[in-house]
Amino acid sequence: MIRRQIRDLHSTKLVPTRFCDVIVDGDKVFLEQKTNKNKYERILWEDVQYQVEAAKAASTLHLT
Repeated sequence: MIRRQIRDLHSTKLVPTRFCDVIVDGDKVFLEQKTNKNKYERILWEDVQYQVEAAKAASTLHLT
């Protein structure tokens, strides 16, 4: 298992803002965000991709 920080690469700060962590555990990939001291929310990357693609498709339909 590996964990990497996801940061805002467009930030003007010296140390870019940390958004969440990506966790790769075998074939599974998660995004994990700290919500409170010692509390985290974790979501499957597949779920994120699905929802982003659905939003993009809806946006395309809305523009035509």
